Amino acid sequence: MKLPHDLKSAVLFGSALALAGGTLGGIPGAAIAQGLQLNLPPLSAPGNRESGSTRSPVSCLTDPNEAVYALMPDTNYGLTATGYPSFYFYLPETQVQLVRFVVYEEATGNLFYEGQFNIKGDAGIVNLQLPENGIQRPLTVGESYYWYFSVICDPNNADADYVVSGTIQRVEAPADLSDALSAAVPADLPNLYAQAGLWHDALMASAQLRASGETAAPWQSLLAAVNLDRFASQPMLSDGLEPDMVGATP
Repeated sequence: MKLPHDLKSAVLFGSALALAGGTLGGIPGAAIAQGLQLNLPPLSAPGNRESGSTRSPVSCLTDPNEAVYALMPDTNYGLTATGYPSFYFYLPETQVQLVRFVVYEEATGNLFYEGQFNIKGDAGIVNLQLPENGIQRPLTVGESYYWYFSVICDPNNADADYVVSGTIQRVEAPADLSDALSAAVPADLPNLYAQAGLWHDALMASAQLRASGETAAPWQSLLAAVNLDRFASQPMLSDGLEPDMVGATP
């Protein structure tokens, strides 16, 4: 399956990350919130972390003034060092129970992953992770991928969907980060990943700390650093996310 022409044109923006000296530390764009330093790469991509209005006269959101959000920087761009990263989204209360997550290879426009999931309609944070199941390929180091996440209001009318989208690139973890991780405890991970510019890894480590009950501070700090702190206290709904259909490329 090929990426639709309009989306393919949008994502082939030609940006490539230069890793000077084999490290991500010190990249311009540092944001400090409550002791956590986030070094974002000076790159942006087409996309939108906030869903806009639909072209349908009927909204499936209980409050049509609300929106779906991707928990990511407003550059619509995020780095990861893992082949199977996690993505986090805020869902307002909805009257439907289906969401869709699709990932495309930026270089080729080919479909990389597709999944549909049942939700309960409650407001909160959902987490979707590329499945490490022996079938789905991992992200390739050095490659970028365009993704979009949609709340399906009407399966027969795509104009009714609420959509957020962005780009993720997998990079090789720098040596200094690998050394630090070998001696780190879970509470250290959010700041180590944030300093290295690995947004997806930092957010996942922060979410895990929050879920364990150890601390919610890194989660709150990361969201505050990208002006999404209004979602920091939203409940996690991932336990209620059930696959409806999952497609993967071998």
